[in-house]
Amino acid sequence: MKALHLTIIVITCAYLVAVFAGIGTYRQKFTVSKAEAIQTAIEKAAVQCYALEGQYPPDLEYLRDNYGIQIDYDNFIYDYVIFASNLRPIIKVIDKTGLR
Repeated sequence: MKALHLTIIVITCAYLVAVFAGIGTYRQKFTVSKAEAIQTAIEKAAVQCYALEGQYPPDLEYLRDNYGIQIDYDNFIYDYVIFASNLRPIIKVIDKTGLR
């Protein structure tokens, strides 16, 4: 009888470890996909700006002020590099929580 209880306890502990490991992996994938979604939104807004105005936006603040892009500097790092107003900017969004 004790062996059965011990087996149940071991199986339950192994199950809980697997569940918590899965939650951690899911949370990590979710934050990566959130950064990717923000990056995609910024890229689309930059292309829309080019289509409407004939030039790419000079910075993220321009997209925020004129195209409704929300910028969360507390949780994300934004890299927006523009070489000329007629060349598509290089845009990268990185989740800060993954760096902590």
